[in-house]
Amino acid sequence: MKTPASLALGLLLAGAACGASAQDTTDEWSHSVHLYGMGVAIDGDAQIGPLSLPVSVSISDMFDALRMGGMIAYRADNGRWSFSTDLTYMDLGWRASTQGGRAGARLTTDQLTFMATGGKRLNEKTELLFSLAYFDVDANLRLSVLQQSLTASRGANWVDPLIGVAYETPMGDKWKLKLRGDVGGFGINSDFTWHAFAIANRQVSDSFSWFVGYRVIGYDYAEGSGPQFVRFDMTQHGPGAGVSFTF
Repeated sequence: MKTPASLALGLLLAGAACGASAQDTTDEWSHSVHLYGMGVAIDGDAQIGPLSLPVSVSISDMFDALRMGGMIAYRADNGRWSFSTDLTYMDLGWRASTQGGRAGARLTTDQLTFMATGGKRLNEKTELLFSLAYFDVDANLRLSVLQQSLTASRGANWVDPLIGVAYETPMGDKWKLKLRGDVGGFGINSDFTWHAFAIANRQVSDSFSWFVGYRVIGYDYAEGSGPQFVRFDMTQHGPGAGVSFTF
């Protein structure tokens, strides 16, 4: 059975091979690497076996809940075709309790998301996109009432196809507005997956820029039955900022 790391590496190598193949036909490819961070709010429901928990983590709570995280993206573009990858990892620990502490809940999750996207430019400003998104979620859920407690642990990983559109337009000499929206899942693995962002990009030089924006990732995935049932119906959204290097 492939591990998440080996699968992600395989997807990266496949993407590199696609990029190398495309480069054989043109010398006009540009490449960029994007390092960024997000303040993420999470809303939804998590269920493992008979235990379920509504999850609501605000952006301010997120900084208390986040134990580790990292985000990096890559893009190759020759003006007609593009290929991009995006990798995010978050290790979260979240808890809530009633007044007096008589009842409480705790959820810890490790989430890896990897998205590989191919794009075909329709015109100067618009791209048609096709993506494969890999999700790997491991969750531990604990519910307690007075002196009684129940715990459950479960992991799930799946790949969803998505289709989308990206739009980019200049705003003056140095700024660009970038918009993107994707939908997928289609019941193949998850019931529904969607992704969107809006980014304002400031070009500082030919090789360096910085950006701010807002991103949303949502999915509704369920599998198994009885004690092996798991469902993650989550939406993650929040502002972000980062830097880009082009070569």
